[in-house]
Amino acid sequence: MGEKEARKCPKCGSKDVEVVKTWNLTSPLPDKYGRLTVTVMGVMKCRNCGYSWKGVVSKLKIGEGVEVEGVREVFKEEERPPKEIVLDMDEIRRESE
Repeated sequence: MGEKEARKCPKCGSKDVEVVKTWNLTSPLPDKYGRLTVTVMGVMKCRNCGYSWKGVVSKLKIGEGVEVEGVREVFKEEERPPKEIVLDMDEIRRESE
């Protein structure tokens, strides 16, 4: 079931749907690229007939980049925080003197 189908009332077919409540589900295992999948679930309510149901609001894949429902964005190297911090003890001693 895609996002467009999830936002359509299964009872009356109306597209006038509001998301009442949301929560996140995180996958326990990464995919083959090392990304974790975060699924945003929600309670949806039809404004036309009042029917409520649960379904997927969106999916996020988080890892090397971020992918939101098939649209991938990769961060550039300068935007990432450094992976390690190197301290020079001689330089620290000189500053404290």
